[in-house]
Amino acid sequence: MRILFLIPLFVLLINGCSSKEYYTIGDTSTIKATENYTQTIAVEKVDIPKYLKDNAIVRQVSPYQVIRLKNANWLTPMQKRLTNVLINYLQKSLNNPDIYLYPWESKKETQKKISLQIKRFISYKNSVILEASYKITDLKTKAHKTKLFSTKVATTEEVEKMMESMEKAYFKLITEIKKDVIK
Repeated sequence: MRILFLIPLFVLLINGCSSKEYYTIGDTSTIKATENYTQTIAVEKVDIPKYLKDNAIVRQVSPYQVIRLKNANWLTPMQKRLTNVLINYLQKSLNNPDIYLYPWESKKETQKKISLQIKRFISYKNSVILEASYKITDLKTKAHKTKLFSTKVATTEEVEKMMESMEKAYFKLITEIKKDVIK
């Protein structure tokens, strides 16, 4: 009788402990300074679509359907991760430690502010699609420039390949932002 009770408990335990895999993008460890840019820059939190706010990694399977990938999860919240990658990339590539999350308490006068809105960032068919807009504001003159960005990077249905393609697409975007910041 005891064994009959333990069998369902054992099955529940095994199913409840299924392995999850965690993924991240945006390794900035190899970024080298290509410019010396000394202005202080504020970076707002990156605005992302709702499906990126969930821990589960998703893939679009039709024009109308998005699915969660089984056991594939983001290591950290994507809004925080994408914001930190943008800041780290700009700090390293511009050789400038004065790039911070906005708002913050700083004694230095901020010259520029960057706002990034990601509208679509998902794997669909054999591509990762990234569509975004960004605004760079000169805080002294109040002048700003707003740009649209769109790219597709080839991928497969393998989660690891999707992550590589998402990283490539995001680095294309933040490289464009950097070019517009230093103009």
